[in-house]
Amino acid sequence: MDAAYSDRTKLLVVNSPQNPTGTVYSKSELQAIGQWAVDHHILLIADDIYGKLVYNQTEFYSLIQCGQEIADATILVNGVSKAYSMTGWRIGYVAAVPEIIGKINAILSHSTGNPATVSQYAAIAAFQSDQTDVEKMRRAFEQRLNTIYPLLQQVPGFKLDQKPAGAFYLFPNVAEAIQIVGVQTSSQLVELLLNEAHVAVVDGGAFGMPGYLRLSYAAGLEDLKLAVSRINTFMTRYLKKKVSGGISIETN
Repeated sequence: MDAAYSDRTKLLVVNSPQNPTGTVYSKSELQAIGQWAVDHHILLIADDIYGKLVYNQTEFYSLIQCGQEIADATILVNGVSKAYSMTGWRIGYVAAVPEIIGKINAILSHSTGNPATVSQYAAIAAFQSDQTDVEKMRRAFEQRLNTIYPLLQQVPGFKLDQKPAGAFYLFPNVAEAIQIVGVQTSSQLVELLLNEAHVAVVDGGAFGMPGYLRLSYAAGLEDLKLAVSRINTFMTRYLKKKVSGGISIETN
């Protein structure tokens, strides 16, 4: 962060759990990030939208839990799209000190309309209702992650730097896969996977990380198994072509 900082730096966005990596920051990491921002007089945005979706004994913490000084410098943003599967309702919320909320209200009043009343009441109902279904969905995501992660590790040319701890994405490094298939970029690999393996993934370049792919496990477990199987078949076929052509590439 010191290397990226300049006198023009005004705001730091912290997304945990992260999209697309699934990384979840520990409380000590968040405290260090928050204190750095406070010391440099930078506002923080805590993007906690995936906060209820953490797995395998991972604990979620928000920047607003890291002491009053950090909390006062933090703008918390969240919503109902992920944990409550209410993407189409278009409801989010912001929490911050009154001075910041006043500025936000002034901007919103001149830039956008109000969210639908029915959506607001639906969000209140979601927050105040029994959270059993939220936990049920979290466990389903956890099962998918624990099933799909080792399967994807076996795919030639796909490398996973670490197991995700939250959100619902896998973000493999596909530098070797690009070489095996014989394309130049991860975006070209995405196109081939769609056209030949009939699996839709997102190019890591959309997140500033070319050479990676984002795979979502927000789908049924059997569909996910089929998708990874198709990717594996696709990559194995290209690997055999590469080897038979006299070129050997070491894969994971």
